[in-house]
Amino acid sequence: MTNVHRTTWLFAALLALAAGVVAVLPTARSAETTVQVSRFEKGLAGFSGTTSTRVALSREGAGRQQSRALVLRAKQAGPASTQRRQAVGEHDRGTRFVVDGWARASARRTVALRVVEVSGGKVLQSKAARVVAGPKKWRRLPVAITAKSADSSLRLTVRSPRLRAGERVLLDDVRVVRTVASTTTTPGPAKPGTCAVSQRGIPSCGVYVGAAHGSNTDPTALESKLGRKLAVRRTYFTASGVTKAVSTARTDLAAGRLPWMSFKLPHSWPDMVAGKGDAWAKDLAKRLGELDGPVWVAFHHEPEGDGNIQTWRKMQERLAPIVRSAASNVAFTVVVTGWNQFYGAAEYRLSEIWPRGVKVDVAGFDIYQQYGVVKNGKTTTKWTDFSEYYSKIATWARTVDVAWGLGETGVTDSAARARPEEIANSVKLMEDYGGIAYSYFDTTLNSIANWALSTAVKQQGFASALGGTTRLK
Repeated sequence: MTNVHRTTWLFAALLALAAGVVAVLPTARSAETTVQVSRFEKGLAGFSGTTSTRVALSREGAGRQQSRALVLRAKQAGPASTQRRQAVGEHDRGTRFVVDGWARASARRTVALRVVEVSGGKVLQSKAARVVAGPKKWRRLPVAITAKSADSSLRLTVRSPRLRAGERVLLDDVRVVRTVASTTTTPGPAKPGTCAVSQRGIPSCGVYVGAAHGSNTDPTALESKLGRKLAVRRTYFTASGVTKAVSTARTDLAAGRLPWMSFKLPHSWPDMVAGKGDAWAKDLAKRLGELDGPVWVAFHHEPEGDGNIQTWRKMQERLAPIVRSAASNVAFTVVVTGWNQFYGAAEYRLSEIWPRGVKVDVAGFDIYQQYGVVKNGKTTTKWTDFSEYYSKIATWARTVDVAWGLGETGVTDSAARARPEEIANSVKLMEDYGGIAYSYFDTTLNSIANWALSTAVKQQGFASALGGTTRLK
């Protein structure tokens, strides 16, 4: 989600009131210093394209003020992006910057502005805004970011995750402003740029990046190797493993990881629908509810092919209110494969299987990069298009008011060699589309390929993604 900021405290207050979060705001106008404005009249203002993107100046009259604009085109169907390193001068830790720009597109396309704070070659944080731009009017992309270091710069990236041949995105009036708030403060709505987390662990912005590791193996050694901690940890338990699950969740929360746990059931789906598992589910939720932090739970994930899917749906409908009413810190999640919902049999469409009449907090999808997978002696050479998946998921998620993420994902060794930034790019793309969680399947268990983070290229890519993750603390 996007944090919006303008130079008057009143407008910021109104926006934050709409978000429903309380914090402290200045009682008078904030002072501001313009660091740079790029209007693209005579050049690209330091923006450059990537290997897959053409960047150029438009003709006169195509810009916001009938002037020029920067034009992005994909060399072939797929993503297009442009980037600039932005020096922001001397500043203190805690200095607030507002970056905004305006976008228009030749067809309705998602456009995102990402602002990354960098110091000493390390990513300190990342904030993003996204809009669906079209040909009729310019759309503003506002990002607020508060410096974590006094010795840092900003990296600006404008990206459209999916352009077709001949389509273009126009960018104009990119502005970087340093704001200095009044010293007089008064209680008010949350300051834009703060990434709040709900009691059930739903973030107001950003993506939790983490993993399942080994066979519920302690990830401390992995974190030490990566130089960064996981923000979310995926674990799996049988119905009789509740005590171990609670202990694992307690350890994860103490380490700053969000526990995302899957459970097998103590009874069959029909018996669960009939209520035979109610006491078990309530006991589980109450025990997790005693922990100091949010926990996400799922029951019988990836159900496709395991039984009558409508009975599975009714089982989820039975358990959701039990779990959520028993523990205000536990989020109820439903995890499916993803492929079946969009490309498989009609019985697995989301319209058919999604729980009805109950609140689900997070929808999880287990989608893997299939490039390099060997099936029946043949190696897959087609890349899984995550932008296509994310677009479908995001559109659907808005219709049912549910947050979403990847409960499992992975890349093969050959995919990582071919595209070393595949993991990091998938996370950035997810944030562009509004997803909130990315859990990598770092294990060889139950796998058709080596998804594990067993190569230096994969580890570097995953560590890069962790650098910009949203965290509980």
